[in-house]
Amino acid sequence: MKKKLIGLDIGTSLIRVASIKRTGQQFFLESIATDPAPKIGVASDLDTELEALSQQILKMFESSNIKTRDVALSLPENQVYTKVIEMPELSTRELAASLKFEMEQYIPLPIDKVKTDWEILGKNDDEGRATMNVMLVAAPISLLAKYQKVMDGAHLTAEIVETEIISVYRSLMPTLMSPYSNMIVHIGATSTTVALVRGGVIKMIFSIGLGGIALTRSISLDLGIDMSQAENYKNAYGMNTEAFEGKIAATIQPVFDSIVADIKKGLLSFREKNNNESIKQVILSGGSAHVPGLDIFLTNALSTQVVFGSAFTAYNIQNVPEELSIRAPSYNVVLGLALRSLI
Repeated sequence: MKKKLIGLDIGTSLIRVASIKRTGQQFFLESIATDPAPKIGVASDLDTELEALSQQILKMFESSNIKTRDVALSLPENQVYTKVIEMPELSTRELAASLKFEMEQYIPLPIDKVKTDWEILGKNDDEGRATMNVMLVAAPISLLAKYQKVMDGAHLTAEIVETEIISVYRSLMPTLMSPYSNMIVHIGATSTTVALVRGGVIKMIFSIGLGGIALTRSISLDLGIDMSQAENYKNAYGMNTEAFEGKIAATIQPVFDSIVADIKKGLLSFREKNNNESIKQVILSGGSAHVPGLDIFLTNALSTQVVFGSAFTAYNIQNVPEELSIRAPSYNVVLGLALRSLI
């Protein structure tokens, strides 16, 4: 039996903790907590600030009455490198040996400064040619050391460490298990990560260096207001061209235009490698998925159906308060982590 893991998502803006219980085929939300993240957080080089973060997380566990100290932890996409490559079908041993010598050509970071890992995502048999999709991940050793300090200070053990987009993929997996191709667009605080999934298997992952903070900053600078008020305007009016005289929509549209341009480039590459296959739907995830009118904007920009991704719905999770359900895409990372040991 797998060891039960608690999901821990230390984001740029928020820290989230979640515990899920599985009974047979039914999932139940046991506990979930959200706290504002420190301004610097894990990015800090000061032990005192890392210790303060540890104590904050420890208090979240205690206030949520979570006794388990084994966690699945996510790493921010903007601080790690992730790439999906296609390789000839090899045994695990052969693949490990091959990647050991070829890793440098795939990872644009000094190999001695990062810790690398890989995972076979799925196998293909196109026109009799057996291949496999392999995901490579590289994380700076210095970053991992900071996370370890935070875990030690909070008396937690990180049994699993993975990137946010893999957690999101797991959280939406039942939705993705179809012969069609889908696109996950996860809009985090500092970056937007896109995963193209075909037949339930990730075929491509890429990140765009724009997220919710870029949207808020645009409003703040354009209207001459502080970031807190700009965040409220973003969440209230978003891409609604009829609200607030359309000023907010006009301010943040260039950011979304830039994101869409990069998504289209990724789509073009995906189609070239997959017999010009089209995308059935775009699944929105992340805190800024809730920006009013964004789904309509993306539907028009990408000429594809856009839906909101919800782990609560995908797994029919019970005991979910209504206020969480209406912001479901915000919780996909932490729920994907909490589901790691249950599926």
